[in-house]
Amino acid sequence: MTDMDSEATPEGPDAGAPAAPEAPKRASRHLPRRISAWVLVVLASLLIPISVISVWAIRLVTNTDQYVATMAPLARNQVIDEHLASKATDALFSTHIVQDKVTAALPAKAKPIVTPIVNQVHSYVEGLALNFFESPQFGKLWDGLNRHTHDAVVDVLTGKESALTKKIEKGGGIVVNVTPALNNIIDKANAKGITLFNPAKAILTQGDKLGVTVVSKSQVSQFTGLFNLIVKLKWVIPAIALALAALGIGLAVERRKTLLRMAIGVALVTMLLLAGLSLGRITFINQAGHAFNRDVAATVWDTMLRYLKTDLRWMLLLSVLVTLGAWLAGPARYAVWIRSTVAKAARWVAAQWHALTSGTGRAAAESDRARRAGGWITEHLNGLRIVGVVVAALFLVFGGNLTGWSLLIIVIVLAVYLGLLQLVAAWARKVANPVAGSGTA
Repeated sequence: MTDMDSEATPEGPDAGAPAAPEAPKRASRHLPRRISAWVLVVLASLLIPISVISVWAIRLVTNTDQYVATMAPLARNQVIDEHLASKATDALFSTHIVQDKVTAALPAKAKPIVTPIVNQVHSYVEGLALNFFESPQFGKLWDGLNRHTHDAVVDVLTGKESALTKKIEKGGGIVVNVTPALNNIIDKANAKGITLFNPAKAILTQGDKLGVTVVSKSQVSQFTGLFNLIVKLKWVIPAIALALAALGIGLAVERRKTLLRMAIGVALVTMLLLAGLSLGRITFINQAGHAFNRDVAATVWDTMLRYLKTDLRWMLLLSVLVTLGAWLAGPARYAVWIRSTVAKAARWVAAQWHALTSGTGRAAAESDRARRAGGWITEHLNGLRIVGVVVAALFLVFGGNLTGWSLLIIVIVLAVYLGLLQLVAAWARKVANPVAGSGTA
């Protein structure tokens, strides 16, 4: 033993001396790959979240059904309905037909009551208008209008001038033609015995179409350039983003770390984009003109961009999950501890399941560890159920405007969780009360 030790001691330093320069050589040999991988990671981290915006814009431009679904909630929103009713009523009374008829019908001494009468008629007609704009009939009219003017709206948003844009564009903004709605309001007033607005029908038919501004020129001009660029590039940005991500991971020396860094980068850029949308909302509202109140501007922004914000939130959630997965797969102390703990728990659950299904449940029940676990589960069963419901609620809140399929998936996952929890609770009661189980036997 002494001779072997004496021989081993000089060999250690001698053997290690020539190997020392190998690490710098290996590092210098991989340096170009590392630098290239870092550059690709940064570019992919920037372009992947931007590609979410690109896909949203492409779907909005190329898919009429998607555009109609995006715009549909505006016609069912209380703020928009009240705004349209107010503007439509003001448009009817701007012809001074009511004022002239009331003035002509009253004697000269009754002139002071002309204004109160006109105001009362104005309030009544505005109520009729609001009933119409809140009706399903207007919702269908709105959807049909959006379906037929989809291409024109895209031209306005991209800054193009065409024959189509003249139908909905006035002064560079997007204007909703409310002439059919006004005609409907006049017909309803006639049905109530109010025929004051019949002369306005001829004005509406012969003159220019009356419209209500949805997006003003100053608001459109703030985002036309960016929207036009994204639409022109189409699928180039998503394709380049995926190619850079795949190339960066493939070229990397340590692929797991590269994936981890890329996921973190995507999450950070996605959060910046969400923050940018919040700032853009403030700018959009501040650009509202005098005929376009701030509540309406906020509603239009939130409605038109709700799918985009939802997609960005899901991208953020996915990048966080990838980050956690890549970290858990690494050699970090807590990651190793989590993996080993989960593996032990899985083996324990498998052993308990095998014990129950193989007829050795009584032996498992005699285990102190199993009894303690069963007792804990039985005691905290309601808490575990609440945890499942809370997690599902967080998904609902964080998900924003979820689709019907997303809601269905959340409900199914919650139901499966509660069902499995019930099975585990049955096992827990069995092992936590072995005496009762043996007594029944």
